[in-house]
Amino acid sequence: MNLLSGMEKFGFSMDGELNILADDKPKKESEAPKKVAPPVVKQEKDFIIDKKVRCPVCDKEFLIKAVLNTKLRRLEADFDLRPNYEHVDKCKYDVVSCPNCGYSALDTTFAKIDTARVKLIRAEFCSSFKPQTGEVLPETYSYEYSIEKFKLALICTMKKRAKMSEKAYVCLKIAWLRRAQLKELEQKKDADPKVIEMVQKEYDGFYLQAYEGFMKAVSQETPPYCGMASEAVEYMLANMSVYYKKYDTAMKIISKLIQSASTSRKLKDKCIELKDKIVAEKGE
Repeated sequence: MNLLSGMEKFGFSMDGELNILADDKPKKESEAPKKVAPPVVKQEKDFIIDKKVRCPVCDKEFLIKAVLNTKLRRLEADFDLRPNYEHVDKCKYDVVSCPNCGYSALDTTFAKIDTARVKLIRAEFCSSFKPQTGEVLPETYSYEYSIEKFKLALICTMKKRAKMSEKAYVCLKIAWLRRAQLKELEQKKDADPKVIEMVQKEYDGFYLQAYEGFMKAVSQETPPYCGMASEAVEYMLANMSVYYKKYDTAMKIISKLIQSASTSRKLKDKCIELKDKIVAEKGE
């Protein structure tokens, strides 16, 4: 007997035997299907935050975009130790540029400027700098935007008479960005050939400047070189030498690293791998 018959007129169809205790029974896990959350597609903006910076040259505060390092997942580095990360190209954010006076530098050296060099920047750089009125800080940095700031940083390093290693490192960062931009352009079907040609030329030019600059720096400066350990720079230079097919130079650097007591076992193994690569390329 359906004890709730007649309730149909109120819109309730209560079929079956009434059992008021049924609702008190805990439902089995299988009876309540779990909702599967849709996968979250991460974008570059998810790793970027606004950060306030005070310029040591004009003493004005401004905003920059910075990367949340704690969120990053590191990928395998390039042959010349260029760091790579999932979802974001951190290299784009490794520069700080003041929109007021123009002073620009690597994020690691921006605040590390003495009084004498501040005077040089003010006299030889800021006096010529034209602020870009109406420029809005983008949500994320494009390659062109970032490279523009790195080029200002390069001019600043020359005007403040920075060490060769710092000038070479800024050139290397620009080259790395152009190389990444080239890869991005090559994936686009409608990429402008003239743009590709320009990017390729700048990559070649800045990469050579970086190589020659670091080669000079290791022969004249005391490590670290712009914050980088000597072993890392020398291994990088060995790889760059192979890129330019300067095999004798590369072998000389590798031999020095392998024989050095300060070189880690891991790096020595990489040197041996690079040595085998050189032998194979020379054989071909």
